[in-house]
Amino acid sequence: EPLQSCACMLKRGFVVGLSTGDKQIALMNGVQYVQKSLVSGTNLSILKKECDYQMRLIEELSSPMTKMYMAAFQETVSMLAAKEVPSNSKLSDEEVSKAEGFSEALIFHRVLQNFWLGRYSRCLYYAEKSSYCAEKSSPSSDISQLKSILIIFYRGLSCFHSKRKCSKKHLNLAQTAIGVMKEKGEISSWNYQCKIHLLEAEIFSATDKEDKAKVSFHASISAARSSKFVHEQGLACELAALHCLKYGDIDDATDLLEQAIECYTKWGSQVKIDCITKQLEKIATRKG
Repeated sequence: EPLQSCACMLKRGFVVGLSTGDKQIALMNGVQYVQKSLVSGTNLSILKKECDYQMRLIEELSSPMTKMYMAAFQETVSMLAAKEVPSNSKLSDEEVSKAEGFSEALIFHRVLQNFWLGRYSRCLYYAEKSSYCAEKSSPSSDISQLKSILIIFYRGLSCFHSKRKCSKKHLNLAQTAIGVMKEKGEISSWNYQCKIHLLEAEIFSATDKEDKAKVSFHASISAARSSKFVHEQGLACELAALHCLKYGDIDDATDLLEQAIECYTKWGSQVKIDCITKQLEKIATRKG
């Protein structure tokens, strides 16, 4: 099922739970709805309002563990939207380490936060911690499995943009990520095809296969657009622009960065808009 369809079904479960007075069922569906919405590129301003609403319900029920999960989503959504963290949702690694079963969820949020904020070395740091956990226990549900898949995806991309020199080990991690995405893509090309193309494009770019990289970047942009993953469409445009700059193609890079801004505006991420705007300013200075 497309992630957006899963989110809609979970939203209905949330509404039905509330209408029947079963707030526990409502919140169980609600937290999963927020997760599916976040990773499918729902507008962050809308998602923030949803998180705030659910947090108020959680506080009424006095559910500490559910509150911790929702606080993590509040933190991530706020950081991706405006690099701000509401005071009632700040989470420290030490604070949550004592909460059984929550460490992997926290790692997932740290990976997401650091990747989208451009802290690729930190993203790799947390992703590698997750890999260590995965060796000890297999995913126990679809939710944790989705988290693991996305951690592998963001780890694969971060290999090409961290401060560490892209090594054979990093290329292997990216190839591993492609293998996982292809396996999942056999079940749902809607959810994973754009990710496959983007990872392949990054490998082609890193190994100086300029034309093949361009083809794969544009295939990723097209697939993300078709799947309505506006955040991943913006990401593919952004990374394709970096590839163009690598080969001195300033005009194409400028066009792609402008497309990225359009996508990130729809997503509601001022952080990414500001980042791309700075890149465009640097290009304008070079042209001048």
